[in-house]
Amino acid sequence: MPHQSSTRIAEPLLGGPGGIHLASAGARFRRGQAYIFAGILGFTTFLALALQGPCLSSGYEQPSASARMCSGPLSMAFLGEFNPEDTLGRSHGGMPGLSALEARFVQLSKLMTDDVSVFMAIALIINVIAFAALGVALLVLARQRAWLVAAFASPVILFTLGSTLDPAAVALSVWAMVVFVGSSPMRSRPWLSGVLLGLAAFINPLALLVLLALTLTGPSPAGRLRPRDPRMMLATVTITSALLLVIDGTAIDRVLHWMGDAVDGGSFASILVMARLGSAETWAPVWIIASAGVIAAVALSLFMVRRTGLDPAVAACLLIGGCLLLAPGMMPWDSLWILPFLVLAVRRWWVLIIWAVAETAFAIAIHLGDVAAIEPDKGLEPTFVALLTLLRLLALVAVVICAGENLYRRRIRGRLRIAEPPRRGESDHPVIRVQGHGNPT
Repeated sequence: MPHQSSTRIAEPLLGGPGGIHLASAGARFRRGQAYIFAGILGFTTFLALALQGPCLSSGYEQPSASARMCSGPLSMAFLGEFNPEDTLGRSHGGMPGLSALEARFVQLSKLMTDDVSVFMAIALIINVIAFAALGVALLVLARQRAWLVAAFASPVILFTLGSTLDPAAVALSVWAMVVFVGSSPMRSRPWLSGVLLGLAAFINPLALLVLLALTLTGPSPAGRLRPRDPRMMLATVTITSALLLVIDGTAIDRVLHWMGDAVDGGSFASILVMARLGSAETWAPVWIIASAGVIAAVALSLFMVRRTGLDPAVAACLLIGGCLLLAPGMMPWDSLWILPFLVLAVRRWWVLIIWAVAETAFAIAIHLGDVAAIEPDKGLEPTFVALLTLLRLLALVAVVICAGENLYRRRIRGRLRIAEPPRRGESDHPVIRVQGHGNPT
């Protein structure tokens, strides 16, 4: 009797040759899992709304709004307030610090109401819808959904719901990826992907890194994804951006203003300013150039290895993570950009937990640091803010390393390969094919 491996003998229990049905969940299980995750995201969003409740009733007055962790650029710009000048390592903020679409949103809202609570209620509704759309997009992208709990229960949602319109921009960017790759049940529409990214870029330019990731990965995607031509997407992004520039010509002026006031909390530049090693005006161009250099290096590396297949989520995670690592400012709403691609690219629980803890500690520290500039006895000293900022940056380094390590092994949902029975004469050691994406180990 010829020798057979234990795996070959157990094929009927494993689901056929090579374990083609090993651990594959049915539609009913996946549907129930999606409902559970939607409930988790809804609960997290409810907690974020509860965090904003006291500020809605008190009118977002400082320093109580920062002490309650619910202040943000939108509310401060609507009230005409700026960050305290005594706060080391923070930008001035205010209306000039907002993006083009955010500034237009504030201006239009002032035409309707003078009550900041009404304005913020509108902004919260928009962001709640954006988080719901983001959750649906992640459920479409990720076939193995167990890891999505790291995004749906993320503390970043708690501290960014009422800060900016970045949740809407992130949702637009993730949906642009869904539409571009054509994940079932969506069909590929590159032109629509370009429109969504064009709108998102006028809220936060980090959307351009998602555009770069899709451009690099489109012609040479990871194993189960079909090649996509990015030229139509690039054309519609250009047209959308040109139309927005014509409608609102302040975008270029805002970019120039940001370059002179770029140093903000959460970055190496802010740590140097808090340590009184130079001024923000001195460090801003240095760290902007360094961040652009990292983006160029990562993009060149991805271009060189594109023939082996690139995962759009991993490419976006590497580009955004590399940019934020040396960016002159990295506030909690900037971390929101890496969150969806992080859970799609990194599958180590300890990395996700460390990232969540680091984000929580930093979000609390940056708010209490603003309080210290107004009421020194009630806030957090710059030394502790700098320490927690450094720990958060180290966590980001771990995220980038793990995303780079999984460059070839992590895949988003795509076409399943047809499993064929092993031919006679092949090795007795079967190759395990697992439905979905990711490494079977």
